[in-house]
This record gives sequence, C-alpha cells and structure tokens, in this order.
Amino acid sequence: MHWLAKNEAVISFSIFSSQILHHQYDTMVSNKEQLLCLFGRLKNGLILVLAPLLFGLMLNWEGPEWKCAYCVCVTATYWMLEILPLAVTAMLPVVLFPLVGVLDANTTAKEYMNDTNFLFIGGLIMAAAVEKCDLHERVALSVLRCVGSEPKWIMLGFMTVTALLSSFISNTATTAMMVPIVQSVVQQLISSFQQDPTNGDRGRLGCKRMATGLVLSISFAANIGGTGTATGTPSNLVMLGQLNTLFPNVDGSLNFVTWIFFAFPLMVMCLGVAWATLVWFFLRDAPEKDEAVTEMLRTRYDELPRMTYAEKSVSVCFCILLSLWIFRDPGIVPGFGVFFKKGAYTDATSAMIVAFLLFILPSEKPDLATYYNKEDLKKKGCLMDWKTMQATFPWSVVLLLGGGFALAAGVKESGLSLLIGNRLSSIGHLPLWILQLLTMFIAMIITNICSNTVTASIFVPIVATLAQKAGHHPFTLMLPTTLACSFAFIFPVGTPPNAIVFGSGMVKVSDMAFVGGIISMELLVLTIVYMNSVAYLTLPLLEFPSWAVIANSTIQT
Repeated sequence: MHWLAKNEAVISFSIFSSQILHHQYDTMVSNKEQLLCLFGRLKNGLILVLAPLLFGLMLNWEGPEWKCAYCVCVTATYWMLEILPLAVTAMLPVVLFPLVGVLDANTTAKEYMNDTNFLFIGGLIMAAAVEKCDLHERVALSVLRCVGSEPKWIMLGFMTVTALLSSFISNTATTAMMVPIVQSVVQQLISSFQQDPTNGDRGRLGCKRMATGLVLSISFAANIGGTGTATGTPSNLVMLGQLNTLFPNVDGSLNFVTWIFFAFPLMVMCLGVAWATLVWFFLRDAPEKDEAVTEMLRTRYDELPRMTYAEKSVSVCFCILLSLWIFRDPGIVPGFGVFFKKGAYTDATSAMIVAFLLFILPSEKPDLATYYNKEDLKKKGCLMDWKTMQATFPWSVVLLLGGGFALAAGVKESGLSLLIGNRLSSIGHLPLWILQLLTMFIAMIITNICSNTVTASIFVPIVATLAQKAGHHPFTLMLPTTLACSFAFIFPVGTPPNAIVFGSGMVKVSDMAFVGGIISMELLVLTIVYMNSVAYLTLPLLEFPSWAVIANSTIQT
C-alpha cells in the first residue's frame, strides 16, 4: 500500500508539472503572438519614421547629389514596402526636393503634368471609351470563335486576343474581361469530359491542369501584350518621359511608331515562347478537341446585339488616333509633323485631340429631323462622359508617373546620375549582353514584388547613365530594362492581371511561381538575343548618339 501511494504521488506530481509546463508554453506562445501582432501594427509607422532618420546621414555629406540620393532612397523605400499608397508616396518629391534644395517647388510640380503624362491620359480616355461601349468584347469573341476546338489552339486564341487588347487598353481591364470567358470555356470542356465514361483519374488531373493553364495564360499574355506599344503599360511611358528629362536634346528616333516596329515583333516572339511553355506544362494530358466549345463561342458572338452607333464611332476614333500617331513621323517618308515647329505637335497632341472628340461626339445616331429638349440631349450622352472617367480612370497612375518623372529630373539636375555612373563605371567594361543580363535580371526580381511603374522609375535613370558612361547607346540598356519591368509572372502581387487570375480560385501560387519563373528566364534570354540582333534593324543602336554626348558634357559642366 505504501508503494502504491508513492506511485500515485509521483504520477500526480508529473501531471501537475506537465500542466505547469503547458501553461508556461501557452503563455509564451500567447506573448509571442501578441508581440508579432503589435509589430505588425507598428511596422509601417516604424519604417515611416526610421527610413528618413537612417538615410538622413546623406544630408550631411557634401554635394547636392547626396541630398537627391536621400530623397530617392526615402521614396524608393516607401514605394517598395508600400508603407503608403503608391500614389501618395509619388507626391513626396514635391515636399522633399524643395526642402533639401534639389529643385524648387514650381519646377518639381511641372514634372507631374508633362507631355508624356498627357499621352497616357489621352490613351486611357480612348481605352475607357472602348470599354464603355463594349467594343473590346465584340473584338475578343470575333477572334475566339475562329480558333478551333483543341485546347492548345484555344489557349493560343485567348493569349493572342489578350495581348492585342492589352497593347491598347488597360492590362487590368483586359484581364477582367477575358477571365469570365475563359471560365465558361473551361466549364464546357470539363462538362464534355465528364460525359465520357472512359476517362480515368489521369484524365481528371489533366483536366484540372488544363483549367489552370488556360487561366494563367490570360495574365501572362496581358503582361506581355503591354510591351507591344508605347502606351501599352505605364512603365513604357516612364521610359519615354524620363528619356526627354535625362536627355533634353534627344531626337525623335523613339516614338509611337518606332516603338511598335521595335517591340511588336519581340512581343509576338515572347507570346509564342510563353504559349509553348504553358502547353508543355499544362496541356500534355488535356482532353481532346471539343466542338461544343467552338459552338458556344459562336453562340455568344451571335447573341451580341448588332454593332451600335457608339461602337462604330469609337472604332473610327480609334483608327483616327492610330493614323495620327503613325503619320506624324512615320520615318520612311516625312510625316505631317514637319509642318509644325519642333515640340509643337507630339503624340500627346494627337491623343488629346481624339479625347476631345470622344467627349463631343454623340453615342447615338443624330436625328436632325426631331426636336430634342435639353434633358433629352443629356440622356443620349456622348461617347465618353466625366462620370465614366471618375469611375474608371486610374488617376493614381498619373501621379505615380509624375513622381517618377520628378525623381528623374532631380537625379539629372543634382548630378546624382553622374555619381551613379562613376560608381558603375567599374562594370562598364563588361560586354553589352552581360550588362543587359544584369540589369534585366535585377529589374525582373524587383518588379515581382512591387509595381512595374515604380521599378521603371527607379532603374531607368540608373541604366541610362550606365550605358552613357560605358559608351553604349542609352537605348541598349533602357529598352530591355523597361521591358523587364513588365515580365512579372511569378507572384500574384506582381501585377493586377496576376491578382485577378489568382482570385479566380483556379490557380495555386506554386503553379504561378514555378511556370512564371521558367517563362521569365526564357524571355530574359530571348530579349537579350533580340536586342543584339533584330533590334539593330529597327533602331540606330550601333552608334553612340550625339544627343547623349551633349547631355553628358552638360552634366559635367
């Protein structure tokens, strides 16, 4: 009995000890969670305060370039960590540059509404008018009904339509429109597959992977398609705007037309590589062709109402805009731009002319024989209205572009670009293709974790100076770096199209990261090969331009 009582005491003590240990462990875990929660709440505030203090050492160093470096570092930190909304951070140069003596307030503010920003505004008004009358849906369905019923050709059709649309209208709007169409096609393919009793588990897995591949192809095509035109994505406009800021005497060798001649063939090649990769990874075990899919797309197209007066008018305005952009300075023959003084008529002028037309032209066919009072005329409306602008126009991107242009102006005026060039001169002796590899790889990494506009705003001035100091044409590094800013395929947060596709619930992060990483490396290699071969046929990249020499000597003086 004494032995039994002793054992019971030992067991009771062990249980009591384990309860104490569990309680202490639970307390530790609870305290850790509370600390993590507290840190999460205070993180943004800490970074908001500590970043200016840590970089504040630069303000004590001699030279205006270090004061500019302070402003750039603080702004870039807030941008990359998204402490504040990106557009709010973009307004920091208006505060910081005048305070530290880099640029005065008036000069800084002018950069937020320059010629390139008005080109962006005019292009987006055109895109918003296309979306308002649903012309983009008609274009998409008219192409898709002709692609056939095999999954790989359906994918190619979707990617082609998405890329073409995103070259002219918002990547986000294009993706948002295309994803529901893809989902309906996937449902039809899966429904047809399930009706066949011979399909086994492998077929079901192949069907699931096919759905993932088809949806992923939309976001990848939207990102690639934005590189095809100068107005396709904001990062392209960042480069064009900063080009004029960094090199005021630049000639007109890079405009809307020459950008298409340079970038559109590369966009097609990138699209082909991405399509082949997605087919290999996702469609190897896909279901056979299904005529029901083609019939469904044809039915959806047939169910569309007859082409409205608004759609026809917007189509005409779109053709007018393209004609004005192309024939202003086609390069092959003199354009109508020769009738104006230099700088008097730009691509932004054409964009704003057509934007005004969209706000003037009626959305319904005018009936001159019938009297309408003022209220009736208001109800009829125009091709574009301010209510639609307020609802759909991304004003935040306008501020974001302006912030990038302001930073570029400060970098040039303060001499920071020269300082960066001197620091990077140690790698300037490397072959051009290695410099392109390094700059593109770094830009690709950064653009997958923050906005492509932010990435371009930070890196374009740096690579322009690097090319200048190394004796290469600035385009040889500026163009591939700008294109790399659009190659964000790895994470859902990389671009809005990635986020929309991920939000469909048909894509896992691991799928996007794995295939996106492979496609990123493929496009990296393809772009470098293109820049050192085909690009020489479309742009004068072999000779160092005189406008870059003048800009360089101006900075040094």
